[in-house]
Amino acid sequence: MDRGDVYRALAKLKHAFDLWNSNIFLVAGEEDLERADTLLSGTFHEIQNKVKKLSLKKVSELYRQKRAWVDIEKEVGLL
Repeated sequence: MDRGDVYRALAKLKHAFDLWNSNIFLVAGEEDLERADTLLSGTFHEIQNKVKKLSLKKVSELYRQKRAWVDIEKEVGLL
């Protein structure tokens, strides 16, 4: 994602929040999350406390752990 894309992504997320009061998740690389912090403290300050920022690494770890949990549930017959 380049700097313009972070701006556009936040604009779309803000629009969705304004229309539907939706949960806002921004998944991006570390540099883009830093850029998002700057934009959220300025242009997009209205949604600053609503945005949940997740690094790509964190989402990958979440997926890995969730997958392991589901595999265990299947193994013991819970799924």
